[in-house]
Amino acid sequence: MRMRHKKWSMPELLGSGYYVEEPEALRGKWKEAFARSQPLHLELGCGKGVFTAAIAASHPEINYLAIDISPDVLGVAKRNIDKEMEAAGRRPENILLAIYDIERIDKILAPGDQVDRIYINFCNPWPCARAHKRRLTHTRQLETYKTLLDPDGEIWFKTDNNDLYLATKR
Repeated sequence: MRMRHKKWSMPELLGSGYYVEEPEALRGKWKEAFARSQPLHLELGCGKGVFTAAIAASHPEINYLAIDISPDVLGVAKRNIDKEMEAAGRRPENILLAIYDIERIDKILAPGDQVDRIYINFCNPWPCARAHKRRLTHTRQLETYKTLLDPDGEIWFKTDNNDLYLATKR
């Protein structure tokens, strides 16, 4: 997703209590980074954070880690999370945001982090054949995610792109 640069996004993210500036430092320690010890769900490519905001506000019994590569998009996600949490009468204690390249997710999450669920919602389909390896659902990426998942963990995938769906299903 392309978005205009937002000068306010990094200062707002840095000022929030739930932005992780150096996610590599928490590798293997994500469960301790949250206020309470509870199941951990991960959203890859959270975009503007509408899904993350809604689910985190309605499920305080689960911790959420939302990752995106763009600080501008993550700034919008932070505002959406703040708005949703305020409407729910809660503080965002069960959510953390991080800017990171998902292709290198194994540098910030270790197998010991034991993610219970991974969400991949409407990711870039990378339709050009030579770019298929960049898909979040490429076989190489799915193998990496498997090492992070709890043995009973799940990957929840949503897309409206038939080619991406069929390629992922294989």
